Amino acid sequence: MRCPTRMPDVPRVLGQRPRKQSIGGSAILRDHSRAYRRLCASILDSEPLCRYCRAEGRISPATLIDHIVALSLGGSNDRSNLAPACVDCNAAKAVVEQRFVARGYDVRDVMFEPELAGWIRMGMV
Repeated sequence: MRCPTRMPDVPRVLGQRPRKQSIGGSAILRDHSRAYRRLCASILDSEPLCRYCRAEGRISPATLIDHIVALSLGGSNDRSNLAPACVDCNAAKAVVEQRFVARGYDVRDVMFEPELAGWIRMGMV
């Protein structure tokens, strides 16, 4: 029989590995509030096409909201930093951002990555 005041044999935190933070985003930085979800919905309602595709003369429905300057690069959740995007554009941009972050750069060094600078310019239409 166990004593009710006795400490557990193994504390719950021991033996667990901390979650690996993936490059290119952070669940900690993301806003999961109701207000943020409403903001994203209003952006998609007002601009239903992918902003990146439109900048290149294509028409694709936007299915998600992209951070023009990624949170991992110092971007914010402000409306001015959010763009409607299709899955393909979001994924392609994420690859460029991950490569950029992996090199140790941040948004101040964006001029060193012309491809990323191009994505940011297209998003700021």
